Amino acid sequence: MTSEQARDMLELALSHSKADAATVVLSGSREASTRFANNAITQNVAKADTTLTVEAAFDNRVGIARVNQLTPDQIAEAVKRAEEIARSAAPNTEYMPPIEPCSVPVVQAWDDTTAEAAPDVRARAIQSAIQIAEQEGVNSAGRFATESGFSALLNSRGMFAYHRRTDARFVCTAMTSNSSGWAERASVRLADIDATEIARRAVAKAQKSRDPREVEARPYTVILEPAAMAELLAFFAWSLDAKAADEGRSALSGKLGQPIGVPELTVLSDPAHPDCPGSPFIEDGMPTPTVRWIENGILANLSHSRYWAQKSGRPFTGRPTNLIMEGTDVPVQRLIAQTSYGLLITRFWYIRFVDPMKLLLTGMTRDGVIEIRDGEIVGGVKNMRFNESPLRMFQNIVDIGAPEPAAAYGYGVVPPVKVDGFTFSSGTAF
Repeated sequence: MTSEQARDMLELALSHSKADAATVVLSGSREASTRFANNAITQNVAKADTTLTVEAAFDNRVGIARVNQLTPDQIAEAVKRAEEIARSAAPNTEYMPPIEPCSVPVVQAWDDTTAEAAPDVRARAIQSAIQIAEQEGVNSAGRFATESGFSALLNSRGMFAYHRRTDARFVCTAMTSNSSGWAERASVRLADIDATEIARRAVAKAQKSRDPREVEARPYTVILEPAAMAELLAFFAWSLDAKAADEGRSALSGKLGQPIGVPELTVLSDPAHPDCPGSPFIEDGMPTPTVRWIENGILANLSHSRYWAQKSGRPFTGRPTNLIMEGTDVPVQRLIAQTSYGLLITRFWYIRFVDPMKLLLTGMTRDGVIEIRDGEIVGGVKNMRFNESPLRMFQNIVDIGAPEPAAAYGYGVVPPVKVDGFTFSSGTAF
């Protein structure tokens, strides 16, 4: 839906409003996914949906209603329902009124080729990946998904914002009789997805981890590949809430402005980053700022909503819309060559909180744990469970590699990272 079409529908919705304040959001997406398993395409699915969300407020009593049948009558009914809910709701003491009109940053996140990708485009890419797997005598599985979507917002003060984006993601798992390997690539641009290269990486990892041996569960020097590092960064990002920290309910309480990692560690969000663009507006239309969360090892910012920014007297940040960790030009191969003994970790699986107040996490390795001796890869290691806190890990970083796109729980650009004393608590099997 174009910006003009979206605004027309939002104006129609607001024309029915009798509330003191109202914000209406229209969001839509078209998703398609082609899956494969056992070296054969197994499924192709597609769906499309558009949803109107109405937020109505009488003073600080707020009601929200959603509808995805967008006839004029259904739109009017959604506005009426939101207002009915608001009238009967308890006061929301953290409610903030709609913002005044303002400009939002321009974020280039649209690719026509991705938006128009047909099933045969995905099928040909998958067939090229399957061919690599068959040539190497391994099994493969995964999916190739493409998506296009938009989001538009209009409030009763006249603030309008519109953004559209595309997404393409190819994931491949390669399997031998006793090992597996994994690789992925995500981008707004279809041309960035090289299914053959992704399959080669997955196959190579499966072959290098064949016949894995069991090792003692203890702290190890590890090299976390970008996917693994991005997963742990995501849990850190979910713990950035300033209100929780200021109220003493967070692992980051009392740490704002304090060192939490090595001086080489810098993590930020930038909605205009070309390799992992985020939304140009968040929450109720507030422009998405560029925020440096960790600056040279120091916790520089926490995530502030409009309400908590006003209450605390700090700048509005919103939540991270992407995660970018600065790095070097060192490839992961050089990190391996400079390691006397350690483990190379492809990614994690089933990560959960153990102690949120310490940001202590547990989870399992998956799809390739590789043993390193004297700078050389020597073979596979059986999967293990870890118990580790990113806050402790940040202080034990000994080297950082070259950043690359990673899509763990969202878009990011993250380097491989070498960490000392990463704690594994037991073996695991699944």
